[in-house]
Amino acid sequence: MTPAFFLTLKEPIILLWIHLKVKAVNFIEYVKVAHRYYPNFDFAKIDTTLLFSYLFSNPFRISKHFLKEKEETEVYTYGETPLTTLESIAHKCQITAQDVVVELGCGRGRACFWLNQIIGCSVVGIDYVPSFIEKAEKIKNLFQVQRLSFRLEDFLQSDLKDATVVYLYGTCLSTNQIQTLIRHLSKLPKGTKVITVSYALNDFQSDAPFKMITQFPATFAWGETDVYLQEKTG
Repeated sequence: MTPAFFLTLKEPIILLWIHLKVKAVNFIEYVKVAHRYYPNFDFAKIDTTLLFSYLFSNPFRISKHFLKEKEETEVYTYGETPLTTLESIAHKCQITAQDVVVELGCGRGRACFWLNQIIGCSVVGIDYVPSFIEKAEKIKNLFQVQRLSFRLEDFLQSDLKDATVVYLYGTCLSTNQIQTLIRHLSKLPKGTKVITVSYALNDFQSDAPFKMITQFPATFAWGETDVYLQEKTG
């Protein structure tokens, strides 16, 4: 067999290994989630119903298909914050039941349900994939969840004035999108917390009206990166 043959095999093997690794990480994460959060029976019912609703319709594929139909150049953008990681972020960023948290790009809404049921805060999830919002709304209505709403919108244009905390796991946003987002977030009231994953807003605009509060590492399915807590200044 020629070296070229082995080179041809190399990429599929690497992709398979990554796929299996992510599957294993996600399984371990689910065991931790069930142990830590399912004693909250309301959350257990919501979370299992949500996961079951995607049993035959993977959210990554849904997002990819939607973006292809929109003729986007980057279609592999979907990602979720592991709930155990979200707990660490909520603790380090001092998110409380008095907060109004807006998640930009909420996907299927799992983090929103967790924040609402475990932390007890008001939550708004924003995404522009219709099936994500439709399913999340159905589950919210089924279990009569209060202080939680989902909006089918482009978060680069959404009204965020009521937020006390804005959370963005937007690692795949382009530089232009991030700069547009910075201009949009600059309209937030003074003191609003903005949490971003993998980059600080001031990395893209040095004079952006945000003060760095803290930076800390966090674990995601694909590896570890830094999370940045910023605060809107005057």
